[in-house]
Amino acid sequence: MSREVALHHLLGRTVLDPNGRKVGRVEELRAEIQLHERGNDYVVTEFHVGSFGAVESLAGPYFARMLLHRLGRLVSYRRHEIPWNRIDLRDPSHPRTLDTLEQLLSRQGDD
Repeated sequence: MSREVALHHLLGRTVLDPNGRKVGRVEELRAEIQLHERGNDYVVTEFHVGSFGAVESLAGPYFARMLLHRLGRLVSYRRHEIPWNRIDLRDPSHPRTLDTLEQLLSRQGDD
């Protein structure tokens, strides 16, 4: 099943896990270009969701992102690369991951 969602409706949205805990905000989308006779389709393959912890809640996501680029690893930051089929977009304003925060954190050690 195919569904179209405008990217601006997703970028910056808070992503929750199935237990309602905040995973982070949608920072980037990775897509593949599928070429066919009628033109091109861009198909999202992965969501990059990041969390700046307390910095984000105090300063807002834009400022937190700028701060991270300036301070590097000094700021508590987690980033999750979530496959497209592990995100529930039935309500694009409130995306949810199908995996718990613990499952996402355990996969970070596999990288």
